[in-house]
Amino acid sequence: MSLLHRRAPGVGSVRAVTVTYEVLTFNLVGSVTATNNGTTSVDLVKASGSSTWGSDSAYTSTGWTAPVTLEFNKLADPGGGDNGVSYAMISLNEDPTTNSNYDTLDYGGYPYIQSYYIIYNNGAGINTGISWSNANKFYFSYATNGYLYQYNGSTLLYSVNWGTGKTLYIDSAFYSVNSTYSKFSNVRLTRKVWNGTAYT
Repeated sequence: MSLLHRRAPGVGSVRAVTVTYEVLTFNLVGSVTATNNGTTSVDLVKASGSSTWGSDSAYTSTGWTAPVTLEFNKLADPGGGDNGVSYAMISLNEDPTTNSNYDTLDYGGYPYIQSYYIIYNNGAGINTGISWSNANKFYFSYATNGYLYQYNGSTLLYSVNWGTGKTLYIDSAFYSVNSTYSKFSNVRLTRKVWNGTAYT
């Protein structure tokens, strides 16, 4: 685990910037559906099928280099417990077509319980121990310095020196069947880096 900074260094000063979003078109596997696919804000959900890993995912065929930030909203039990239907992961990933399982996601965010935040990096679990909130958006930023930063609002959940020069795709894996909780809402991507306060 590499919880290195409470604020991302070296990714620019805080100043007003114009944020534009990329058009996102997802390839859908299994029971995952997309609302507004082919636009700048997409919802991904698994509302049918069976509860299993490895058969349901959504990923982009377009990749991006740094600087880039993936934004999304994700809900879990508002009481802070495990409601049993929030099991889904999302990431910026180097190899989205390998399979539809979580074991090939790079630093896949697994926000299924608000009392602590978990990541799965190619099948290896990392429990950050940091709580997060349904009220805040998630930001996964890959910066030109080679660091990956994962935020929930202004809270830095995780950072790691991933290395420079990567081409990354949006990728996901779904287990649960639930139209509210097995869902990533407002999935967007911008060529800026979130520093916990603003885009730089």
